Amino acid sequence: MLLFGCEKAEETITPLLNELKAEQAAKKAGDKDERYKTDKSGQYVSKEVQLPDYGGKERPTRPKYDQVEGTMTAFGPGDPCTGCDILDPGEGNYPPDPCYGCGGSGGGVTSNFVSSVGVGYGYYFAHNPTNAIQDLKIIKGSSASINPSLAGYHKINADLNRGAGGQYIYLTFTRDPGQVRGSSNWVTDQSYGGYVPVKNIIVMSYTIGGLNGWPTLCSPPIEVKDAFGFHTPDLNDGAGGKYIYAYQEKCDMYTSYPGTIKEVGVLYGNSSSISPPTGWVKLPQDLNEGAGGDYIYFCIKK
Repeated sequence: MLLFGCEKAEETITPLLNELKAEQAAKKAGDKDERYKTDKSGQYVSKEVQLPDYGGKERPTRPKYDQVEGTMTAFGPGDPCTGCDILDPGEGNYPPDPCYGCGGSGGGVTSNFVSSVGVGYGYYFAHNPTNAIQDLKIIKGSSASINPSLAGYHKINADLNRGAGGQYIYLTFTRDPGQVRGSSNWVTDQSYGGYVPVKNIIVMSYTIGGLNGWPTLCSPPIEVKDAFGFHTPDLNDGAGGKYIYAYQEKCDMYTSYPGTIKEVGVLYGNSSSISPPTGWVKLPQDLNEGAGGDYIYFCIKK
């Protein structure tokens, strides 16, 4: 019988163990790809990816491919996917995308548009004879099925964190002046309160959080209501990237688009060049800036 010494046995066994480990790692990665449709570029992640609270400090950013420009923005400070899976939005919430797994190239420009048209109309007499948008609010949570908790508000069914992980975040609106709710420092004011229709939406982007003062004298925040009351939400909550805050302009003197907003919408897709339907104005700030995912924009119609 032929006997091997310890050195010979180690030479024989080690390659087999390494091969087994490699096979197991490949299977694990393959299982994750199959389950989550992993996006290798890191642009798209599932809702399982929730970044922690950075306490207002600069947050990690994800790369983002623009289908029209043919460019990919780079990772910013502190790659958010270090130590975690880079996941596709997944969960059946997305239409088929030819680019999943190919780092953002290939396929054409795709976009979707969801709006307030046909929703929430009523007879508000002299207070709102044209059915204009009277107030905007944000709702957010851990499920896409979240609905407005405030009476008279209606949900625009487009996640403002779409493809970027984080919280499910939605814009809501009301046309009923009598249903407007908000912080006491503005909601009853005669110049920009609940009985004054919305004239414009202003979106501000910051590297450092908490810099969310009103951009004009007549622009109360688009608030969220939770157990602590009304406050100004970060529209990239849980997704990283820039801190995004939104406001509703109530005075004509501060807007480039005079007149009241009759309809509001959300446009999203795979390029910054996507456009809403004719008659709509796309506001320039990407609501997913720095967080990867889709390009997402508020739109208004007057």
